[in-house]
Amino acid sequence: MIKLSNLDKVYLTKEIETMALENVNLEVRKGEFLSVMGPSGCGKSTLLNIMGLLDLPTSGTVEIDGVSTAGMSDREQACFRNKQLGFVFQSFHLISSLNVLDNVELPLLYRKESASTRRKAAVDVLEKVGLSHRMRHFPTQLSGGQCQRVAIARAIIGNPNIILADEPTGNLDSKMGQEVMDILHDLNRNDGRTIVMVTHNESQARKTSRTVRFFDGRQIAQYVPLDTVEPS
Repeated sequence: MIKLSNLDKVYLTKEIETMALENVNLEVRKGEFLSVMGPSGCGKSTLLNIMGLLDLPTSGTVEIDGVSTAGMSDREQACFRNKQLGFVFQSFHLISSLNVLDNVELPLLYRKESASTRRKAAVDVLEKVGLSHRMRHFPTQLSGGQCQRVAIARAIIGNPNIILADEPTGNLDSKMGQEVMDILHDLNRNDGRTIVMVTHNESQARKTSRTVRFFDGRQIAQYVPLDTVEPS
């Protein structure tokens, strides 16, 4: 589903050159729930941004669902992201001036869907994440866990094959964090979504299909739970 080949990412300033990722070769299988772990600054979020076409590699290739992203224009990348990828961020990135329903509808605005189609899709995904009763509330009226569930609803409204989650429970207490993880596991197991999650939580990572670890921009190890069934 995702294939990174010989991937390097270098950030340049006048004073210093920083190697954020070095010679990364990684494949994420269809239907897999992959965790990415490592210390702060090791390149995890950079890796996720490149997978999500939010950043470009300095060298190497990115292939998503059999499509090479090399040479895509900004418009082509935006269209591809909108159809194929859903994003869940640690800080939610909800628009405070919009209510829950309007926040969730946003990705469909770029597809020029009718208002009635957008509204029905938003209601359906909010029901899926257990927030039907909060549709008219604003983000400031919600708990952190509820905000993250809104963010997940927004991520899946366009029916993407891939969900990229950057520390989705990082701002939540353990109870709310578990609620969010339960939703992600349901999307993976029952809906067949491929999920890549950056996390510092060892316990959460061990419940996913596979864990890859990074240090100083390099992939150093991977862990596969013994009771994990390989995706077909």
